[in-house]
Amino acid sequence: MQNAYFVTSSIAGGKSSFIKIVQNLGFDTLSADVIAHELLNENANSIAKLFDNNDLIIAGKIDRKKLGVIVFNDLNAKKKLEGFLHPKIKEEILQKALILDKKNKAFFIELPLFFENNHYQDLGKSILIYAPKEILLKRLIQRDNLDENEALKRINLQLDIEEKLKKADFVIKNISSYEKFEENVLNFLKHTLKVKNEIL
Repeated sequence: MQNAYFVTSSIAGGKSSFIKIVQNLGFDTLSADVIAHELLNENANSIAKLFDNNDLIIAGKIDRKKLGVIVFNDLNAKKKLEGFLHPKIKEEILQKALILDKKNKAFFIELPLFFENNHYQDLGKSILIYAPKEILLKRLIQRDNLDENEALKRINLQLDIEEKLKKADFVIKNISSYEKFEENVLNFLKHTLKVKNEIL
């Protein structure tokens, strides 16, 4: 796809902030997380069956907190969930992305695990929102009210940010204030993607 850009990072790296900035500028976006949440609820019964745990369903929807406790603490459970969800997520992203690609204008797909699963590399360019591990850790502890061990565990479930840095097509730094990050995003759009000034 000519116009697809996959936006990735590590947890608490700033993907959602990037997406908000480009949405405000009128760009189309897709979010693997939003699609995953919809699919979780649509397939609530199948997922409860997958883990043999009916307590995962509350009012017909998956209790994401309970599911998170299971998959963040058990690698096999994480793989089991990903094996079930990822093909469905990819199919949905592909369908929606092909429609957006026809507009012949850059669009952005938020995909946390772009480098972790190799299903998307040939579909578009990657944009890494970069912050070093110590900054990610501090942000995650504050954002999700976690202790350091729990936060580290979640960060370490993903490919190391420095490894992602080596693989990314484009890098946008998010290492200080939100204002500075926004400025970096606008510079990237203007100078790298050559987005015309009237949009920005």
